[in-house]
Amino acid sequence: MSDEVNEKQEQVVDQAVQAPVDPNAAPVDPDAEKRSGVKEVAQNADVMAVAKDKPPVAQDAAPGFFVKKASRHVVEVDVLSSKEDGQIASVSRTGLGIDFDKDFPFMLHTVVKFSFSLPNYEDMSTYRQRSSAYRREAQQVIVDKIQLRNHLLVWHLKDWDITDETGKKVELKFDENGALSDESLGMVYALTPTLLDVVLTLFEKDILLT
Repeated sequence: MSDEVNEKQEQVVDQAVQAPVDPNAAPVDPDAEKRSGVKEVAQNADVMAVAKDKPPVAQDAAPGFFVKKASRHVVEVDVLSSKEDGQIASVSRTGLGIDFDKDFPFMLHTVVKFSFSLPNYEDMSTYRQRSSAYRREAQQVIVDKIQLRNHLLVWHLKDWDITDETGKKVELKFDENGALSDESLGMVYALTPTLLDVVLTLFEKDILLT
């Protein structure tokens, strides 16, 4: 069943708009990007694909060059789980064109939302510095992507739709400095790894254009 969902996702991704390639541009070292977290080229194919399919707007919006601290970015995911025991079988970004009621009537379909504040350049620079370590075997400083994600969780996760066994929403708590409290962070880390991995991957993709 998961393979069928993945196949539908891949079909949508294959239709995404690709940025034009400059034949005279210098080759990009993908390994260097992974090590440093700094990119020479960045794009969000999903946003471009959605914009391509939408009707023209009356007036073009100005580029949002600056990050507003009050802004929130919501990541929505479709979750398929067993109706018998609640086990999660699939997690995917919403809007992929999948008819869950038709294609998976034997599974429980739930839409879950995670709301994040947006990091600015200063934030990301700080997180990358704190997540960096010198690797002797590589003879260079490498950004630990897992630790970087932890910083994004602690400082930028602001709300979610996660519920407990009784269906009651689990409220997040925060310290005075805006970070998730230890109690809430413990609940976040107790989430199903697949759910958290997909949500964080989508969040990073949206804000960093990875």
